[in-house]
Amino acid sequence: MSELRYPVPWDIIFRLTPYIARGNPAPTPALLHSLLERMESRPLYSGLEHIPAAPPFVLAANHYQRRHLWIAHAAAALAEPLRLRFSTTPVRWIVTANWPPLTLGRLRIPSPGDWLLPRVAGALGYYDVPFAASRPGRTASSLRRLLRDAPSSIVGIFPEGARATAGPLSLPLPGLDRLFLHLARAGLSVLPARVSESGPGFLIRFGAPLPPPLLIDSPGPSALVMHAIKSA
Repeated sequence: MSELRYPVPWDIIFRLTPYIARGNPAPTPALLHSLLERMESRPLYSGLEHIPAAPPFVLAANHYQRRHLWIAHAAAALAEPLRLRFSTTPVRWIVTANWPPLTLGRLRIPSPGDWLLPRVAGALGYYDVPFAASRPGRTASSLRRLLRDAPSSIVGIFPEGARATAGPLSLPLPGLDRLFLHLARAGLSVLPARVSESGPGFLIRFGAPLPPPLLIDSPGPSALVMHAIKSA
């Protein structure tokens, strides 16, 4: 069976233009849901009983992206059962660009994604957090806002970052141990989810949540989260 293609929804991205220009957040759940509606096959879910009874919590999943499959499609599939259960509390994703630069001989050009994604993140009400120490001021500002919002939020994160693909899981980004520790101290558990493809579409498997005390006591919270994602 040939792999499914998930075209980049340029018309939806175009609809973000006024929000990017004004700096106002767009109606995120509606946009992600409209992306889900365009999929040829609806995602399949298991482990829905593991979804916490109420926010706040962290949704952590593997960064499942391949040719013809943009990570936003996986995000839409992950967010849908949460949208149905917590209609007034959307998933607010942590967006990490830091893509490899484009190379032309000896010339290295910053990836356009590093310029575009932070602006899209702002329009969607997401958090632009560069974890590679490239923009420490922006990282600190975004993390302060995230931690301020956390007690009433569902925070979404792909711990591997943009370097990961639809293949085997990668190591988490540097700096995530501290972030998971801060979120756990704010009372947020972590709901792990494993994204894969089964037959004609996505398969989303939710695992048992990691409670804050377990994360706080762990010598490596991000490794613990990645293990939970792999085991989901």
